[in-house]
Amino acid sequence: MNIMGRTLRRLTESSEDRILRESAEDHLRRHPGETVIPIQTCTPGETVTVSGTIAKLDVRPEGSAPALEVELRDDSGHVFVVWLGRRRIPGLHEGRSLVVHGRLNCVTDHPTIYNPRYELLPG
Repeated sequence: MNIMGRTLRRLTESSEDRILRESAEDHLRRHPGETVIPIQTCTPGETVTVSGTIAKLDVRPEGSAPALEVELRDDSGHVFVVWLGRRRIPGLHEGRSLVVHGRLNCVTDHPTIYNPRYELLPG
């Protein structure tokens, strides 16, 4: 993109769009070759990278500490993503797309990834 195009984009895009664009570019640069797999094909105990849309977002108490729980869905299934000690993460809301990377746990009745690395995606 030429300098005029970059300047025009910077003047017209919202700060949220800029953050999302830079996050997606950063993910590709920092994690080349990281394969995003369908949720249904994940194996318990393995480190996975999955992408999906937030179907549900809840703040729940874990004893006395808060936890932010997200139900992440793709075309193949769903997985729960939990950030312990968090009440909210800016940019996370129902309908938001993201990529998460972490170890898949199945110690409860539903697959869960705790405290993953995450990337917000546009859209």
